[in-house]
Amino acid sequence: MDEISLDRASLIALVLETFSLGIFTVLCGATVRVIFKRRFSNNPLMLPTLCLIWILSIVHWIIDVVRAMDAFLNSPLGALAYYADVSNPLQAAKTAVYVTLTLSGDFFVIYRCYVVWNRSWLVVVLPILLWTGTGVVGYATTHAFLQTHHGGIFLTQLKPWVTSFICMTLSTNVVCTILIAYRILRTRMTLHKNSGGSRVYSALIIFLESAATYSSALIVLVTVYLLNSNAQFIVLDVTAPLIGITFSMIILRLAMTGPSETNSRSAAGSIPLRTAVNVSRLVEVSGTGSQRDYGMESFDRGNGGKAATRYAETDPLK
Repeated sequence: MDEISLDRASLIALVLETFSLGIFTVLCGATVRVIFKRRFSNNPLMLPTLCLIWILSIVHWIIDVVRAMDAFLNSPLGALAYYADVSNPLQAAKTAVYVTLTLSGDFFVIYRCYVVWNRSWLVVVLPILLWTGTGVVGYATTHAFLQTHHGGIFLTQLKPWVTSFICMTLSTNVVCTILIAYRILRTRMTLHKNSGGSRVYSALIIFLESAATYSSALIVLVTVYLLNSNAQFIVLDVTAPLIGITFSMIILRLAMTGPSETNSRSAAGSIPLRTAVNVSRLVEVSGTGSQRDYGMESFDRGNGGKAATRYAETDPLK
């Protein structure tokens, strides 16, 4: 099968990005509603991060629309030559926005890991180093694009920069996912004798599915790029709103299986109230990175789901 041309790949990428951004916008609105309705708004980072990701996704899309209009309507050399010029200021701006968008998503993943591990800085040292390296390499790649006046994105001197950026953000997500999964699994073992353990397991599945979606997109992206395929432009532009989609889906899916379900089960006597409340709190910490005055230490100190009374006396969403 013939390789897709650069101009066609860019046009397809714009269409798919528009569709994905529409999905993210709907999910973003629903997530904002859930944040306030479920009172996740006590978290000082969740709503600003969501809004920042949405704004950056919109800016990224606007740049792509402007580039498409220039390429197909205003470029004297044609769309193919226009998209092949990586030194174009709009290409650099698009790259810088994508790097910032990636850093925003990765930062919240690191923060979620930090909270789940009882705000232990030692645990997130490696993710922070990877996150810093991602930023340095990403913005250095933007500068390298501006200095490249001949050739496209697959030039030999550009490949190490682009590949390193993708691999470092992928590593950040994989490391944080493993750390969070291990912590949740350890808590589930503590609650194994109580039916509340299934709630922790549900939170783990939700988080892993969302993390796997984004990580899979990054793996596909680096693969098609190393194969010198123009399809990488399609994957790249779809990945931008995908960051926000996965971010929103974690919150929404946890809300759908949230504390209301847990409280109703508690009222029916199926599981102890203290266990239910603490499982809800764990899900909120692991799924949304809440900064409230609680943590997973309550599970470690618990005896058969009997945590400290102060964790059971308040509604888990307040």
